[in-house]
Amino acid sequence: MLSKPCPRTLIKHTATAGLLLALAGCGGGSDSSSEPVAVALSGIIDIETGTRVDADNADLLALSETRLTSPQNLPAEYILAGYVSPSSGAYPPLADFPAIGYPADPDDTFSMRLRNGQTVELQAFATRAGASPLRLTVDGVQSTVTTSTDSRIGVTNSGADGTYTVRVESEGTTPMLYVLSTAVNPAGEAVSLEWPNHEFVEGEALVALNQSLDQASAQSMLSANEMVPAQELAPGLWRVKAPVSKALTGGQAGAATLDWIRSLKARPDIASATPNYRMQAMTPISEPLYSAQQWHYSLLNAPTGWQLAPDGGEGVTVAVMDTGLYRGSSAWHSDINANVVSPLPAGSDFVSEQFDNDGQPGRDSNPADPGNSVGGSVFHGTHVSGTVAAVINNEGGGGVAFNSSLLPVRVLGEGGAGSSADLLAALQWVAGPESGAPLADIVNLSLGGLPFLQSLQNAINVGTERGIIFVAAAGNAATSSESYPAAFDNVFAVSAVDGAGDLASYSNFGPWVDVAAPGGDASRDGNADGRGDVVVSTSASVINGSLQETYIGLQGTSMAAPHVSGVMALMKDQNPALDYGAINAFLMAGELTVAPCGSPPCPKSNELGYGLLDAGKATSAALSSPITDLLTASPAIVSLSSEGSLSATVLLEVYGNDAQPVTIEAISEPPAWLTIEPLTESSGTRFDLGMSLNLDALEPGISERATLEVTYTGSETRTLTIPVVGQQVTDQQARDAGRHFVLLVDPEPEGGFYTTVAQTNVVAENGRYRFAFVPDDGQEPKQLNEVPPGNYILVAGTDLDNDALICHAGEACAEYPVAGLREEITVSAGEAIEGIRMTTSYSRPSISATSPDQLPRPGFRGYQLLSPAPDANDVKALAQP
Repeated sequence: MLSKPCPRTLIKHTATAGLLLALAGCGGGSDSSSEPVAVALSGIIDIETGTRVDADNADLLALSETRLTSPQNLPAEYILAGYVSPSSGAYPPLADFPAIGYPADPDDTFSMRLRNGQTVELQAFATRAGASPLRLTVDGVQSTVTTSTDSRIGVTNSGADGTYTVRVESEGTTPMLYVLSTAVNPAGEAVSLEWPNHEFVEGEALVALNQSLDQASAQSMLSANEMVPAQELAPGLWRVKAPVSKALTGGQAGAATLDWIRSLKARPDIASATPNYRMQAMTPISEPLYSAQQWHYSLLNAPTGWQLAPDGGEGVTVAVMDTGLYRGSSAWHSDINANVVSPLPAGSDFVSEQFDNDGQPGRDSNPADPGNSVGGSVFHGTHVSGTVAAVINNEGGGGVAFNSSLLPVRVLGEGGAGSSADLLAALQWVAGPESGAPLADIVNLSLGGLPFLQSLQNAINVGTERGIIFVAAAGNAATSSESYPAAFDNVFAVSAVDGAGDLASYSNFGPWVDVAAPGGDASRDGNADGRGDVVVSTSASVINGSLQETYIGLQGTSMAAPHVSGVMALMKDQNPALDYGAINAFLMAGELTVAPCGSPPCPKSNELGYGLLDAGKATSAALSSPITDLLTASPAIVSLSSEGSLSATVLLEVYGNDAQPVTIEAISEPPAWLTIEPLTESSGTRFDLGMSLNLDALEPGISERATLEVTYTGSETRTLTIPVVGQQVTDQQARDAGRHFVLLVDPEPEGGFYTTVAQTNVVAENGRYRFAFVPDDGQEPKQLNEVPPGNYILVAGTDLDNDALICHAGEACAEYPVAGLREEITVSAGEAIEGIRMTTSYSRPSISATSPDQLPRPGFRGYQLLSPAPDANDVKALAQP
């Protein structure tokens, strides 16, 4: 909590939409129209670099119906939020809040400088009135967003550097919000613009203790602190349930669970508390039965790999953590049965009772997939397993590693759903006992949708240290937001391509993706065979009234990941010593992918990582010794700016545990805006490369990008490339995220909603907002910005669509002290709080390694504003938590 003073004064002025506040210095100040009023709370809201706002958004049009008649000028690099609507209308009313109108604004036009190859990106967001497509046009080059929520489209300038007109137009019937952006970095590296919304098990949490306790003491401590111990997942890490007294049931069970977890996080004896997140199989759709149409193996160059590894992965065990395997009356699917580990290790079904539907509630030793009790069944784990290890028996189709051993591990139950606690237990189990060997060489994870969880990262690290190779599906949300477990360190994250080798329409992407493999895309026929590009593999279907083994076509990154697991099994067949480090070094050197890269480490794209996997090249690489003299750079991309870091030290290090010394022969000449410090040593395995920004050599407001080339010699001469971005930021005074409503809300929600107690409005001045609240004087009429003593949450944001809600996707938002990590502020009688600092932006924090304390916000729609002219006895409004 925050409290404390330095008395301030301010001048109150009435305005149409609320109160505008002008701060005076310490010691007071006034004008002829008002008396000094003591400050209860004041501060500054900074605006992120390059932020701009649509100059005729709905909030402004509601005050003045004048639309822009000429293009709005934008800098060369920016992020802008805007509003369009084909007509005027009214939003549906909320409970205890009247219907609100929205104005017409069919299109927005902008003028900006674009370089050749620079991309303008548009992401669209539905409003409370619904969703409609938008059209993005750059001087006649036209693209249309066809789905409205979290949809991103880009138009790249293929012409000369120059000034271009950019237009955003409504294509439907409802008002829409959008975020428009461009930058020096390649398209697709956009930040997350929506609040995290990961699903979790209601009434459960994963809790790490601050001190080491024996099991009995830990159970006693947990029971005494509003937790029912359910299972110790690792030393000091427990799955706990909420006590009955918390009443986590009904429609508010999710919100109540998060409130309970917040209270646990505040306890001094608890190191961390997170929800028990749900995970899901990564399959978007299923297709009708196909014959053995396995185009994906040709795209993968699997036939070459099979010639180089004729044993087909024999002796290598692949664990498939999924929905389990289809089992008939006496055996597993006949195309897999011969390769299933026998006997199966005890305890291979980890699905906990709340997700289980196999007739044996809770964990057991039978990983058979019972299908779904409700709806259709695709036997996801069986399909994935067939791609890895289906046998060659002149029936059906074969797997990539057709002689490998298959270890089915059931972690997903009804509907392909499971929990992070179940996955954690399975990962620890497959790593094996400390005194024994791991139960598998490779673990395939065609599941995801989790946020970052340190406990899962720790389990993967332990498995990696024991030699296990982890492969995971990147996800099917067509977003660059990190999806776990794929985005964890020491995991190969796999995106999906269609029959032409292009990124599938549904596949996730981003700098965290490592490699691409065939996943299919039913909407395309990339290989021109007259059929949609789906991956055909083993499954089961109801035929003539009975469930029988069969083959079906599916698409998804779930289908791409087992291709990679199979190829790595072929590699391990040839070289059992290969581990994550060795294979990753091959990948970075271009030894595993289709396109050659010249000099390693290879460039990495957001869509395909290091490239499309080539089974022939990968198996060939495994026949030779691992590369032990590959130089890498950390950070891989250096960004310097006048508002960020003016200098940086890049660690040049030879990759791997068996690093061999290299000699740095030369570093390319930097541009005039960059200074490189001489290396103190030219030979070794680790070097510090210092660099700094020369601001005088940069054109204000424009980012420059250069590539440093480090030539070095080990077993051979190679070149390491380091991209460097430099910028002299001068947009400070021009930054504007739109008129901000600053709210103080009650930290305790009522019936799932927060109550807004006080509100003020501010506009940007010199690239920032200044705000203030005054003490409640107890006199009527009560002003919107008067606040009584108490504890509050401080938030601020724009209402660009004029729906009386702030902080939903597509609008700016700031929360004190950091968005996503709200803390209470204590307002005390007779004391002023000043110097509060927040930052507003259109981006939203994600639950990742850099923000593990974030919690999801299921169903979050924003904070509701107070009425501009409230009744003296009714000054409260509601906001969803």
